[in-house]
Amino acid sequence: MATLNRNLVLILLCFLFFACTASRFHSNESSNITGRFIIPYYPLEGEKDLDALIKDIGNARVVLLGESTHGTSEYYQWRAAITKKLIQEKGFDFIAVEGDWVDSYKVNQFIKGPQRDSNSSVELLKQYDRWPESMWGNYEMASLVEWLNDYNQKKEIISKVGFYGLDVYSFWEWTEQKLAVGDSSINKRVTQIRAKFSSFNNDALIYADSVGKSKTDYQVITEQLWNAVQNFLGNKQPADEPKFLLQQQALLTLMGERYFRTMVTNRVQSWNIRDGYMAETIKRLLHFHGDNSKAIIWVHNGHAGDAHYSNMGDSGFISVGEILRKQFGPGKVYSTAFGTNKGSVMAGYSWNSPVQKQVVLSAKGGSWENILHELSSENKIVFSKDLKNNESLNKWIEFRSIGAAYSGGAVYGQSIIPKRFDAFLFIDTTTALHPIKR
Repeated sequence: MATLNRNLVLILLCFLFFACTASRFHSNESSNITGRFIIPYYPLEGEKDLDALIKDIGNARVVLLGESTHGTSEYYQWRAAITKKLIQEKGFDFIAVEGDWVDSYKVNQFIKGPQRDSNSSVELLKQYDRWPESMWGNYEMASLVEWLNDYNQKKEIISKVGFYGLDVYSFWEWTEQKLAVGDSSINKRVTQIRAKFSSFNNDALIYADSVGKSKTDYQVITEQLWNAVQNFLGNKQPADEPKFLLQQQALLTLMGERYFRTMVTNRVQSWNIRDGYMAETIKRLLHFHGDNSKAIIWVHNGHAGDAHYSNMGDSGFISVGEILRKQFGPGKVYSTAFGTNKGSVMAGYSWNSPVQKQVVLSAKGGSWENILHELSSENKIVFSKDLKNNESLNKWIEFRSIGAAYSGGAVYGQSIIPKRFDAFLFIDTTTALHPIKR
């Protein structure tokens, strides 16, 4: 009788466990112009809800965290929460963001340095002075930077979490700093670049405009610098930080100049140069951090997903996510996207105009965001693996994107969402980012 009672208790406990687990999983119906279909999803209300995402990420070496805007508070908060869990639970080694190299490297030095307070984190992020400053100079980021600095206090120098920038803007800013390598040929080239680009006031778009108006030989000196650095290093990626830094900065200058020069005549090719550089930088950082290192990448959805499954791909665009998927193979790269139905966002009405809080209108009928909103007003995580056999969703569906320049009219493109991303995190109503005032 005692044995029977124990077995009954065990059965009851198992039933309760699976019932509680299943209660976090929803399978609702949504309807639009395509008819009715079922979309399984997991609620996204508290950090515990991220456990399902962390499990789905599995043994991925690179996790891309996208966003449909550059000015939404919830995207930064949830990406920060995912980042912390990946670092604590899966041992991820560094974060790389769609930001400038020099400014981001100062963040890297800050978080690896002595313990600092929240005010210091806020002051540090004021250095992000290229438009839109609020993209990285915001209180949501300051909170994460403070956490990273505190987390690193418990780590040996070799295992401290790093922070880097992936973008090509401000590609010659580093030449203002003193070089750690004393090679006369390299120093000569750096001095030439500093003198040549100084008239553009650290604004690469001014440089691009000048290229469009007259022929320049600026690409020659960036190639000369790259060749001088490669000769100095024996065409190898160095293991020590000063030499790695020098090589990375020379590559940034080479590809940054190439990007802005190409922008004048070929938008598709210039985009591909930029995304190719970002993907190459991620691979270089992984190599620098060691064979088993792992990376967390913060970029826009357009860079995070596989462009092959969007109308971008039809136009010839490639993406960071697509490049890394092809090079690292199945299961090693995990791509997420964020989206919303409506809310508010920090953005400028045009490029270089003041960044301000703007309204995000309800998603267009029949769009991916509208479908998820009609499903329920609950914040949710949708996994592509749960949609792989759903023909109604493995088709081209409109998908919204809002850039740093936004005047109320979002851009809708076509995507096959379950193939473009591994997971989609949907926040039904979002709020604007909180910029650090200068």
